[in-house]
Amino acid sequence: MLDSRAAEDLYAAFADVPRPARLEGCPCCVEPGEGRALLDRPLRDLTAEDLARYGAKALNTWAGEEEFRYFAPRLLELAAAGAFAVLDPEIVFIKLARAGWAEWPQRDAVEGFLGAFWTRTLESHPSRPAIGTALCALGGAAGAAGEMAPYLDEWGRLASEAAIRQLHEFAVEELAWRRGTPLLRNAYWDTSGAPYREVLGWLTGGPAAEAVRVAFERAGREDVLELLADLENRCR
Repeated sequence: MLDSRAAEDLYAAFADVPRPARLEGCPCCVEPGEGRALLDRPLRDLTAEDLARYGAKALNTWAGEEEFRYFAPRLLELAAAGAFAVLDPEIVFIKLARAGWAEWPQRDAVEGFLGAFWTRTLESHPSRPAIGTALCALGGAAGAAGEMAPYLDEWGRLASEAAIRQLHEFAVEELAWRRGTPLLRNAYWDTSGAPYREVLGWLTGGPAAEAVRVAFERAGREDVLELLADLENRCR
């Protein structure tokens, strides 16, 4: 489970964001009054099913940045829990960047929540959302010019068996090579952005391989050693 303090801090930070009076949308895409059901109930009572359609259309054809800021804590909580059936977590995190969260007064609480989400992901395997989804979502939240160093540095410690297994899963499922060039398979990555290049550089440019080498020296179980040996060949 995600650290409940991070979620509570997130809601507390956004407590003074006013509830929108209405949710205006493109008349071709949103029925008149469709947003009323999202505004007539307390934010934390809204379910993933309630918010999935809005989350998919927000900032495109349904309302703007201020309205998104009101819903942001609940959207993030549900996305980080992998609660949406039809709305990919990456979409929510990417829209967070589009809404300009780095300039919000609630920036510190958002950073704390994202960090707690990543720590929770590294502490469990398998995780929900899966590691490839989680890292891509964080890359989306960082924006085209954002940095992934805090997340990669934490992962690079390989402080648990779960973190090792997550790295192996990521290298197997998300890393591909095309004509000698590495790439990441998740289609939500902005391949022109700094986060994408940073993750690829970390994974194939030396830091991940060094982390694997250090973990190999302290590992004792045969199954973990086999994973690390396989990672040595992949993280080059």
